Amino acid sequence: MTQHGEQNYTQMSVMVIDDDDFQLEFISDLLNDLGISKIQTALGGENAILKLEHGKFLPDLILCDIQMPDIDGFEMMKLLGDRHFNGGVILMSGQGAKVLYSASLVAQLARLRFLGTIEKPLQKDALLGAMDKLSPVT
Repeated sequence: MTQHGEQNYTQMSVMVIDDDDFQLEFISDLLNDLGISKIQTALGGENAILKLEHGKFLPDLILCDIQMPDIDGFEMMKLLGDRHFNGGVILMSGQGAKVLYSASLVAQLARLRFLGTIEKPLQKDALLGAMDKLSPVT
């Protein structure tokens, strides 16, 4: 069994979707601390969909905020499911457990590779715990 931090994430590509510039920068810095350098940020859901549709950046993992004004996390899960996104998905929210639970159900219904929900502000251990589910167990 792998301990947190032993997993090598340096080759992983990640897209962070949030409507808050500060959160995008904070989460990107956290990912950099984990050795991840292939990071794409999207300010809001519409921006994320545009970047994904151009296909230049297909991430292994998407970190998505739930509460966004244009396309919220619930709709984003449906859109990712419609596009058969097969990377991992982690949902984030500062709205509490009920919202996170509802969003997790939507992600599972969209047949996404759902890794979990994390409350904001993100903590490194919570992020690692969800990311550890992305790698196949050997």
